[in-house]
Amino acid sequence: MEKMEKMDDMQLKTQARPRSSRHALGQNMVFRIPNYKSKNSLACGSEPSGQVYHARRSHRKSRAGCVNCKQRRVKCDEAKPRCIRCQKHDLECDYTSQPARPQKTNSIVSQFIKANPDLISIDSLASSMSLMTVADKLNELLQPPSDTGTQLPRLTDATASTHTMEALHHFHQGPAFTDGQTPVRVVMGKMVELAFEPYKTLNTNPQTNQTPFLMHAIIASATTHLCTLLPDNKDYRLAEAYHWQQTINQYSTEVSTNITRENMDKLYSVCLMISMHSFIQETFNPHASFVFTTDPTALTWLRLQGGLRYLLARTQRWLPQSMWWTVFMESRDPSMDFEDKRPGRVGLDPDLADLCGITEDSTVEGNPCLWPLRMLMGLLPFERGPGSFRVYNTWMGRLEGPFYECLLRKEPPALVLLAWWLGLMCYVEEWWVEMRVRSECTAICMLLEDSCDPLVLRSLEFPASCCGYLLRHEQERAMVLELE
Repeated sequence: MEKMEKMDDMQLKTQARPRSSRHALGQNMVFRIPNYKSKNSLACGSEPSGQVYHARRSHRKSRAGCVNCKQRRVKCDEAKPRCIRCQKHDLECDYTSQPARPQKTNSIVSQFIKANPDLISIDSLASSMSLMTVADKLNELLQPPSDTGTQLPRLTDATASTHTMEALHHFHQGPAFTDGQTPVRVVMGKMVELAFEPYKTLNTNPQTNQTPFLMHAIIASATTHLCTLLPDNKDYRLAEAYHWQQTINQYSTEVSTNITRENMDKLYSVCLMISMHSFIQETFNPHASFVFTTDPTALTWLRLQGGLRYLLARTQRWLPQSMWWTVFMESRDPSMDFEDKRPGRVGLDPDLADLCGITEDSTVEGNPCLWPLRMLMGLLPFERGPGSFRVYNTWMGRLEGPFYECLLRKEPPALVLLAWWLGLMCYVEEWWVEMRVRSECTAICMLLEDSCDPLVLRSLEFPASCCGYLLRHEQERAMVLELE
């Protein structure tokens, strides 16, 4: 009897194992691989479930869609002469030059899975094998060609290899690098796939056909976030410095010599990650702000945000074919016109317009604060919070040289406008944004709170309230009220 009870216990454990092991594996795998088993096969010890599966509703596939819809892999209504999607995005609709169907790329991961079909199962040993193989391919991809004479012993070190895999897994999980929106998460997955696929050049040397600047950027970005979680880990610090150095060097070479339709998504992705990295400030320190130094490089964190605009201008004709197209389009709110460069004061806050010296005859060419102020006015109606981050973020990417010069000269009107934008960004609560915007906003308030201009003092009250800084004149006002 006791023996039968033990056998029953073993059966119960066997039946419960598939669900728990599958859940644990899903949490720990770097690449989630679907379990393509036959419909009639069952896991060991499991029983048929009572779920009812319904057939998919019939629908008509679009096989003769336009070029743009095919490139973006969305359904085309095949309307002539222009489909609805092309009309919506104001694109040329072409049905004549249908592109040849690209051959399926044999990425490193897909090649390995094809050669090892056992990886499709949820067996832990197979999972370990896949991680080991991906780690080997990562080392191979990130190691420079031998003819360069550069050796990277840390990449072959077991600890460094483990940290590289940890970083890739951390990036692939995505919560630190997305805003929770589905299109962004989809792009994140595509970035990892793209990083594993070497970019083909005209060079016949296979070693030089790989430009791993995207993989370096992915590892660097993930390691940076890991450093914020584990600030005392020296190995992460060393890996972060190395991968960012490789990213910036290789990206600079690529963007200065080779911008094509084939590598534009890599360039977009790396540019955004470099912009994010330059914005990061580890601790709250207003005294480290550019407003308290004469070093022009102290404003690099802001100036680098315009890099994406340069790339977009160079690749504009290919942009609808980009994997970032949907994300870029969704960041454009219909109610917000960032190209509003009309002259005069119409639609501007009167106090800010007076502070910036804007009259009815002012133009964006004659007054460098006019366009930033117009863009800022468009941001104020949005709800203050993480949901407005994409719209807020667009402001800093559109600033131009004359406005930067005003900031470097510490001119109060330009500093106040920047402080207002930083105040809005204080509500975003992104890990790579928070310390920077609070520090810089506080620093501007500290610099200008001794101004004799009541307009400057009044204009500082909004950004000061956003970053939690109590201005001196407000302190004095509070003391007077207490005495009364």
